[in-house]
Amino acid sequence: MKFAQTNPILGAILYNFLFGISYLPLKILTARLNGDTALLIALRFAICLVILYALKHTGRIHLRSLRDMGISILPICIFQLLNGFFETTGMCFYPSGKASVVLALIPLITTLLAIPFFHEKPSAGQFFFILLSFLGVFIVAGNSEDKAATVWGFFLLLMAAFMSSSLNLCIRKLGNHLTPLDITYAMSFAMFAIYGSISLIKHLVSNELTELFRPLSDPVIIGCLLALSIGSSLYASALRNVIFTHMTMATASSFSGISTATAVLTGVIILREPFGFREFFGLVLVLLGIWGVNALHHKNGRFSSSHHSPLFHLH
Repeated sequence: MKFAQTNPILGAILYNFLFGISYLPLKILTARLNGDTALLIALRFAICLVILYALKHTGRIHLRSLRDMGISILPICIFQLLNGFFETTGMCFYPSGKASVVLALIPLITTLLAIPFFHEKPSAGQFFFILLSFLGVFIVAGNSEDKAATVWGFFLLLMAAFMSSSLNLCIRKLGNHLTPLDITYAMSFAMFAIYGSISLIKHLVSNELTELFRPLSDPVIIGCLLALSIGSSLYASALRNVIFTHMTMATASSFSGISTATAVLTGVIILREPFGFREFFGLVLVLLGIWGVNALHHKNGRFSSSHHSPLFHLH
């Protein structure tokens, strides 16, 4: 994970690629679990916790206890909980490729929120390229054929984008006090505890407790959960937590267009989702916006943030 500190561009590209490709197993899981958001999230982060505890027990990593982290970790957990709900539920009502395009609004929202909280004011040129990427998002998102589901799905995903942006700000705020892996651990624990409890109560009330374990007999569900948990919830999230403490908010969040492009292409190739000139043109604008923001940051010598956090060591 140290490479993300020494080469933040490569780290940002990798974590966004992993997030982008994760929309495929997420879409499959929402269908296989009949839209049971709470159970999906609980199983996903249960696997994360098992892996983290196993690595800690073998001495591969060090994790601070939640008690040591204190109440300061609470805002991160809250925004992660809300982000997980809106994103997972929104995926039930929106094509996976276009869902990722809506979530590409994160750069604009994050950059705007960073102005009052961190005094990271982008230049006029940087704003132009962010808005260009914003335009590309709406060109692609506005071309969904499922009109009945699109409005509700778009709203849910828009809320997910706002929660994710708020989460990014919280990660930056705590970057000097907690390691990226500590943050990942706290978020995973909160997701499992809350959504696991919701799912357990739901199945107890409906007298369908055995349904909690039904997914474990489906190899497709297990495979998708492992891919989602390891690739996205653990590794990509830890990378993101590193990147957002070593880049300015505008630069780090602008890479989300890579996630968009990956998700759209995955949806087209594997899920056979429609992809025409309009989608292609929108994607070009999104990627052009990424290039412009980072080119101007590099030119102005304002690529890295002054905020740093200690990195965790995975031996």
